[in-house]
Amino acid sequence: MKLLQTLAIPCLVLAMSMGCGKKTPEGTTPPGETGSEADGGSDGSDGEGSGDGGDVSDGSDGGDGGDGGGDPNAVAECPAEVSDTPTALFADKLVMRLPKGVELVERTPFLMTANNVDSTCDAIISRMAVGYFEYDPNKAIKDVRDGIVGQLGYAEGDVQGWADESEKGSSYTGTFDVGEGPQGEPPVKGLMTMKEAEGIHYWAVYETHPNAWPAIKATFTESAKRILILRN
Repeated sequence: MKLLQTLAIPCLVLAMSMGCGKKTPEGTTPPGETGSEADGGSDGSDGEGSGDGGDVSDGSDGGDGGDGGGDPNAVAECPAEVSDTPTALFADKLVMRLPKGVELVERTPFLMTANNVDSTCDAIISRMAVGYFEYDPNKAIKDVRDGIVGQLGYAEGDVQGWADESEKGSSYTGTFDVGEGPQGEPPVKGLMTMKEAEGIHYWAVYETHPNAWPAIKATFTESAKRILILRN
């Protein structure tokens, strides 16, 4: 375990420097965002590991969209679309249903990522990351959360706030917002979930452009709920 703890953080930092961060793929425009170029289900039976995620709202004050002369660029909410079959990761210790279109690539033994994926209702998943590290019972769960955000490349203060938070023991789920960066990096809306088993913290982060959130949030929520940790 000490070797795992020693290796996990440096490997995570190295991997996150390789193509991660707040980027928009060239030739794409998230749904509802005006710009120059546009490129753009499950049976609920994966086991008890699916129950810690909590429900996530759309983070807006709007209702069902509809009839009343609202924003012409508003994006309709779309039903969840996750893989029909579960994907096993990290020597089959973690099993999950990935969002539509996502194929994770191993960056280190402790981290897998996907970037700029066309998914549900043409929404673009700007980044998805799944990883694990040794659990520290002396750390508050929100301190662990903030540490992961830092390893994803966000500086202190980049995250403008957390919402829809759910805590249960060492498990956590919440959504977050990141504003536009100083060099014009696009804003981000994301979801993070964490679960602990046998001294290991497993986590997943899903990110998109805020304009695409209504289309993809149900997919993110469903995928996060369907994470199952297999115990020895």
